[in-house]
Amino acid sequence: MHFDLFTTTDPALKPLLSDYEVPTVEPLPVSSWVAMSAMQKGIRRGNVDLALRAAATLLKSDPAKLWRRLCGIVFEDVGLASVDTIRLVVAATRSKSLREEFGGEWAVASRLVEQMAISPKDRGSDDLLWTIAQHHELEELRASLASVDLSEHLSRIRERGALLGLSLASLHASGVRWDGQVAGKTANAAATFDAMRVAGVDPKIVMAAEQGFRKTREPLPVLLPLLTLALPSGVLPAQDDEFPPVVIARSGLPTFCYDAFSWEGKAALSRFLKRNTITGRWLRRYVPAERHMAVLAGAVFRIDGGLVRQRAQWPCAMTLRWLADSGYHNMKLSDPAGFLAMIRADLPKLDEVRHDL
Repeated sequence: MHFDLFTTTDPALKPLLSDYEVPTVEPLPVSSWVAMSAMQKGIRRGNVDLALRAAATLLKSDPAKLWRRLCGIVFEDVGLASVDTIRLVVAATRSKSLREEFGGEWAVASRLVEQMAISPKDRGSDDLLWTIAQHHELEELRASLASVDLSEHLSRIRERGALLGLSLASLHASGVRWDGQVAGKTANAAATFDAMRVAGVDPKIVMAAEQGFRKTREPLPVLLPLLTLALPSGVLPAQDDEFPPVVIARSGLPTFCYDAFSWEGKAALSRFLKRNTITGRWLRRYVPAERHMAVLAGAVFRIDGGLVRQRAQWPCAMTLRWLADSGYHNMKLSDPAGFLAMIRADLPKLDEVRHDL
């Protein structure tokens, strides 16, 4: 049976009908960019209070950004660990008039944030994007598929090719903006999702992903359905990532909220690069100066900002995480894991800088 995601009869919205005490929270005195980071980090780490306060900040300052970001986060951080949560968030973020029928903007926003925070997490789609867009060992595959036309991309999708090539084909076919986008190439997002249906991907997942793509115009809704082709049956076991100690900055926020996605976080990373650290010395020796910030920011994300509670444990996702950890920098490094270990060792020094923000 087909359910229209625009109506209140969509069963995905059923959680909004249950009893729920709408929380009263104090917005954070921060910029919208820091608020977006804090909301996402709170959801990743199951920190409901932090995520709710950040969401209240965005609802007050930029409601459109809140709804778009919630839709992006559910594909990036919840993913296949809770398809019901994806369908709920996609359905609820589509229409303000629909949200009014469920108690209004804050009633729905707070419910979505809490649901995402307590849900198990799967970051497979984001790790897949890091891998196919950046890993240096896939440079030849990226180049070969960049010249392929739309019909060949769609054929690869329908025939369920190998995951990495299949994923690149889907990004090219959809026309989504990403690092490897080829200007002037014919693309068709609707045909891309139709090809996934032909390939046997669960129609409900494809429908939610297509609606998520329309809302966000981001790559992850395009990639997520493809991961179901490698998903084992049954309930996925989950395990918390190993978190560094939490440091609270002068602002009252945890320092992990300050990363390269805000100017405050970039300023802290820039000051850290000027300090005499193991990380800084290694970067100056092995990485071109113009790449220092990007490589550092990516590494901090891998060992701090991108960590989650209740990470789903399944073979494909674990392999993609390893590939992203080793190839996020788009360089051939002799010991990528060793560099991440340097960042972990220097994290207290970075937190000294972030503390004063």
